[in-house]
Amino acid sequence: MIPVCLVTGFLGSGKTTLLSKIVQRYRERKFVYLVNEFSPIDIDGQRLAIPPEQLVSIAGGSIFCRCLVGDFVRALQAIETHFGTSAQAPEGVIIEGSGVADPNVIQQLLHETKLDHRYGLQQIVTLVEPGSFLKLIHTLPNIIRQVESSALVLINKTDLYEPAFVEQTEQQVRRINPRAEIIPTTFRDLDFDPFAPRAQTEMAGDYALCRDPNYSTVSVIHDTPLDWGRLKAEIE
Repeated sequence: MIPVCLVTGFLGSGKTTLLSKIVQRYRERKFVYLVNEFSPIDIDGQRLAIPPEQLVSIAGGSIFCRCLVGDFVRALQAIETHFGTSAQAPEGVIIEGSGVADPNVIQQLLHETKLDHRYGLQQIVTLVEPGSFLKLIHTLPNIIRQVESSALVLINKTDLYEPAFVEQTEQQVRRINPRAEIIPTTFRDLDFDPFAPRAQTEMAGDYALCRDPNYSTVSVIHDTPLDWGRLKAEIE
């Protein structure tokens, strides 16, 4: 059974930094890193400096979306054979979900595809950034779903905010998921054991639609020098 750790969290919460620290700490271990990028271009995979033989990238949406779930399943099916061709199979798979992923469907996905015979979900960890989290829980439902599904929630960048603000964030996390272990942390000491067994709650969810009504993408083509201050004001 290959252990699996799923790392979730909205953009800017510190997922890539956490994975970078895991890569550095466990450089001698035979881990496979599956990086999911919502944008069409895989940025995080390039930044992590993971050896190519240990990296799988899926870009252009969420792996829990109907459009990409097939790619995700095929990637998991290939990991055991492609990365385990030597005498020893991969020691573990660490998945970085996209910032907008709803991970509640992962147990169902593993069961439906019979991948739960080969992969064991050890834990889901969600990173929370206080500055954005307290706003996003009122507008983006998947942020709440990420916390609901997690056995461990890391409240990151605590050195950037007043203690009262961090405490308010912790209270909101505990309200959403009273069973989760909550650890305040910073970029400097961001650390945890990715395969420490943690009791997962029974999760149920639906695969996201290819065009999720909670999100929209806008492209702006600008052919003259850009006034960033004015653009920012218009967006806000």
